[in-house]
Amino acid sequence: MNAKCKSVLLTSLLLLGALVSNSVAEEKKVYSPTAAQDALDAACKEAAKDSKLVFLKSGYPECVWCRIFDKYHSTPAVQQIIGKYYIVLAIDWENMPDGKAVFSKYAEVGAPSWVILTPEKKVIVDSYAPTGNVGYPAEPNESDYYLAALKKATPAITDVELKTLAQQIQKARGK
Repeated sequence: MNAKCKSVLLTSLLLLGALVSNSVAEEKKVYSPTAAQDALDAACKEAAKDSKLVFLKSGYPECVWCRIFDKYHSTPAVQQIIGKYYIVLAIDWENMPDGKAVFSKYAEVGAPSWVILTPEKKVIVDSYAPTGNVGYPAEPNESDYYLAALKKATPAITDVELKTLAQQIQKARGK
């Protein structure tokens, strides 16, 4: 390869690197020092107003299972069911300065982990089964625990709704 080609290639790689670096930097959110607490307070206020519970998730952007859980919660079928009973809030414990401290008041921080709270911030159930953190309920025993937790927290949830959620769990993970 001649010097001119090497120079063009090197320049192209440097420009590409700068573009990728800038896009990653632009994607990273900047949070206030009390972002997690403020978000939780707002979610609890909304839950009280709407007679719902709070489904509080913890995780961080680079966590694959966290992104799959976010994908699951963003599907219309899941939003239609979960939205009837819960205000869903995700705590980014890597980037929110108070994220770990706030989430750990209610459950152990995980990637992901979750806890269901009353609007008064009382724990009903969390993602920690006797065998450990369920996190994203990908395996059958994890899915069973997750669905039982939803039923415990919201007895009004129907078997048809739980079956739909079970199907969406597998769909979101690509199974």
